[in-house]
Amino acid sequence: MLKVVDCSGMLCPKPLIETKKALKENPVGTSLEIVIDNDTSCKNVLHFLNDNGVKNTTIQEGKLFRIRVSVPENLSTPAKNVEEYCEVSFPNTPKGNFIVLLNSHLMGKGNDDLGKILMKGFLNTLPELNPLPTEVICYNSAVTLTKKGTDTAISLKKLSEKGVKITLCGTCIDFFNMKEEIEIGTISNMLYIAERLSSNLKIVQP
Repeated sequence: MLKVVDCSGMLCPKPLIETKKALKENPVGTSLEIVIDNDTSCKNVLHFLNDNGVKNTTIQEGKLFRIRVSVPENLSTPAKNVEEYCEVSFPNTPKGNFIVLLNSHLMGKGNDDLGKILMKGFLNTLPELNPLPTEVICYNSAVTLTKKGTDTAISLKKLSEKGVKITLCGTCIDFFNMKEEIEIGTISNMLYIAERLSSNLKIVQP
C-alpha cells in the first residue's frame, strides 16, 4: 500500500522534516510518495534522500513532484540536520543591506496585548517595503511568530516567497517544543546568528 506524505504548499525545511519523520515512523518496506509542489523543495528533499542512501524515483506532473521511496532496512544516520539541506531560490526582488532582528513575539514594552497588535502590524507591513530586508532572524519568544495558522506566520511566509530568508534559533525552537508546529523558517544555531549580527549589515530591531 502506498502511503502519501503531502508536502504541497510547504516551504523548506517542512518537506524535509516531514520526509525524515515518515522514514523514521513507518515500517521497513513501506512505500512512500512524497508530494511537493515547488522545484527548490523537491531538489532539497532529493539531496537529503540521496545523501542518506534512500533510493528514490521522481514523477513530475506539471508543477507537482511525486517522489517515491521505500523505507530502507538500515537508514543511514544523517550526516547533517535536515534544515542544512535547504537551498532557497530567491526571486529578483530588491533587497536592502539590513537584517530585521526579532527577540520577542511582542513589539515594544508596556501592554502585552498592544505589543501583539503592533508586532502583527509590523510583520504585515514588512513585505511591502522596498527594498526588503535580506533576512529576518527570530530568537527567544519571536520564534512563536512562525507557528502554523497564525497571521504572523502568513506575513513571514510572504516575505520568504519574496526571497527574504527567515532564520529561527534552534535552541529557542526546542525550548518552546514547537519543531512540528513551524509554518516557515530555517532552523539555525547561535554561531550563525552571532556571525550575521557581527556582519557589516545594518540591524533593525523593532
